[in-house]
Amino acid sequence: MPQPADVHTHTDAASPNPADSAAVPSGCAGCASLDRRAFLSSASMLSIAAMLAACGDGVIDGPVAVLNALTTPTRVSLEAYPALRAVGGRAIVRVAGSAPVLVETTGVRQYRALSLVCPHKGTEVDPTDTGFLCPNHLARFDREGRWLGGQGTADLTAVGVSVVDTDTLLIGGPYVAPVLAVSTSTVTFTAVIGGSAPAAQTINLTNSGGGALSGLAVALTYAPNQPTGWLSASLGSLSAPTALTLSATRGTLTAGTYTATIQTSAAGLTTLPPAITVTLIVIDASAAPSLQLSTSVLALSTAIGTSPAAQTVQVLNAGGGTISGLSLSIAYGAGATGWLSTSALSGGTVPATLTIRPVTTGLAAGSYSATVTVSGTNVASKTLTVALTVTAAGLAVTLAQWPALGTVGGVAGSVGTLNFAAVAIVRTGTNSYAAFSLRCPHEGIQVQVVNGQSFRCPGHGATFNADGSLMANSPLRTGPLSALKVTYNPGDAVLYVS
Repeated sequence: MPQPADVHTHTDAASPNPADSAAVPSGCAGCASLDRRAFLSSASMLSIAAMLAACGDGVIDGPVAVLNALTTPTRVSLEAYPALRAVGGRAIVRVAGSAPVLVETTGVRQYRALSLVCPHKGTEVDPTDTGFLCPNHLARFDREGRWLGGQGTADLTAVGVSVVDTDTLLIGGPYVAPVLAVSTSTVTFTAVIGGSAPAAQTINLTNSGGGALSGLAVALTYAPNQPTGWLSASLGSLSAPTALTLSATRGTLTAGTYTATIQTSAAGLTTLPPAITVTLIVIDASAAPSLQLSTSVLALSTAIGTSPAAQTVQVLNAGGGTISGLSLSIAYGAGATGWLSTSALSGGTVPATLTIRPVTTGLAAGSYSATVTVSGTNVASKTLTVALTVTAAGLAVTLAQWPALGTVGGVAGSVGTLNFAAVAIVRTGTNSYAAFSLRCPHEGIQVQVVNGQSFRCPGHGATFNADGSLMANSPLRTGPLSALKVTYNPGDAVLYVS
């Protein structure tokens, strides 16, 4: 059971910093008994000089024992930390045996948490109005924990934080980035000329990652050279989970098919979910029968050895009368055949549902295509293009999202997680990359990238070269970082780590 957390709050008001009275560990007997305030306010410059001389290099050394990040999630009640009820409020959570954690309220039910252990030598950093300052060697960090200057080191370690309920947080464990997920990427409306407006449809927006998602937004784009104004989109709230409600109105649109795209986003996200394709089919019941599919293109993606979920396409009559004798045929592109053989129509008359059911477990990584043709008696056929991408197993990393990988020797840390550990990518050549687990071999603490060139464990200071090997002058002797397998085809935009 986690130990109860001690209360230690900090706000941006002009008040004494509670951390100023904390004892500062020292590497020499002459400094060990002095706290920082006593050290800085000594009455005699001569005595200060003498103490500095006794410490050797004029700065206080790191603590004898560096506290590890809070690895076991701990429940924290907001009643014990009232500062966190206001946006911008900050509080320090202390759990016995673990490094102290600063929690900050960044928005309504939005929080971030940072370990207060300086990655340089393990000293506890002080919160300031603009960020953090290490009292030991004066490394400076912004409010998000990013290193700004002073003593060169890595960023402060992000700690997991999630909302349990309106009064409780869960603090601890590795930081997991939020991921915006949409319940579907295709929506179809049908409207009959002279009929009523189609019913509104909802799409669920959720956070499939960690932390919390706020600042939700939608961007609506109509297809080129098509009428606009027939679609509206409304968010239930600006934080996930929530519902996105779509409404379509025909207005004066004539019979035909109209499309629009909705891209959802959230504050701070670099990777967005697939865009939502919205189709409005306007039917003229007085016209001759005509086949119509709710979409003409399906793009599917799956990892090697697995099959994507089945997709449905509506088969409609865009005119009057009836259409019967429905059938389908499949023509495959280069690469493989048979992977859509289980696809089927729900019946032989319109309206009907076309189920596209890929079976791709035997396919190698690559791109595949097929054309599905739906035919009926005495009507023109309609085609559906199916594009399938089979990816290598493991973590997919989009190279363009990591500028450091634009040059040989570049290092990108925490590009994702694999086997519950963060992953780093190093560009080793024009078309080659290496990957490492950022779990320190010593005690499993997540290591950090230092100056875009090497790695350092904030726990006990172990340092590693860009190839994952332990540096010769590492203050802690341990094994190398664990190498991971990289699958990459020259010219591809994505590589895979397994």
